[in-house]
Amino acid sequence: MNKVKMAIVAGCLMLATGHAYAVSDAAKVGANAGAMIYCYEHVASPSQHSKYKLLKLNTYDEYKKLPDGARAKALVVKKAAEDGDYLGDRLDKGRCDSLRKMLYIKYN
Repeated sequence: MNKVKMAIVAGCLMLATGHAYAVSDAAKVGANAGAMIYCYEHVASPSQHSKYKLLKLNTYDEYKKLPDGARAKALVVKKAAEDGDYLGDRLDKGRCDSLRKMLYIKYN
């Protein structure tokens, strides 16, 4: 029985790892653009609005530069992030702060 459980866990880990690699760069761009919109509107304190607004503009600009086919795929992920779902994770204050810091480093 113990070997069966270990095989199930190993299978789940392989599926989870495979899913993580399935996220394309275009999907990440769309997710980041949508997340900055969500975080700006729902999470950011008034003192953080300028930080999120700048990142919102930067991520949307990167989204607009995607080729048409990639942008269409990224749109689905962007819309989900605008509703608070960032690549399967719920956006909250901590997640928004983490993304803001990561994207700040990327764009500066």
